[in-house]
Amino acid sequence: RIVSSLDHYNRIFDRVSSEANRMIFCQGCVAEMGGDVCAAIREMAGKGRIEYVHFRNIRGNPPDQFQEVFVDEGDQDMVQAMQAYKEAGFNGPYMMDHSPQFPDKDDSFKAGKAYAIGYIRALIQTVYR
Repeated sequence: RIVSSLDHYNRIFDRVSSEANRMIFCQGCVAEMGGDVCAAIREMAGKGRIEYVHFRNIRGNPPDQFQEVFVDEGDQDMVQAMQAYKEAGFNGPYMMDHSPQFPDKDDSFKAGKAYAIGYIRALIQTVYR
């Protein structure tokens, strides 16, 4: 990993102040870093540093004991996260990332992906209206 903390991101942003210098904000990675996800959203989106969002969730204690889970069953309150993006003025794209698969099902990645996308769309429509 080249960047493993929000401080690392801030150092990169401080070195190159261009508006083009932005990040993929991965909520799961921020949680894995041990950070407060909503505070990080407000900080980075408030500075205009988020290009797009990997909207995912984890459960457990990073860095060693965590599990990637469906977007609505992890430790992060995803409604609060979506509200934090809105409050900070973020209007960019959200995408699913690392959705689990259903056991013993053909093409289960597609079902997990569809579930995550539907969940994200519902939150966007609920929070941004």
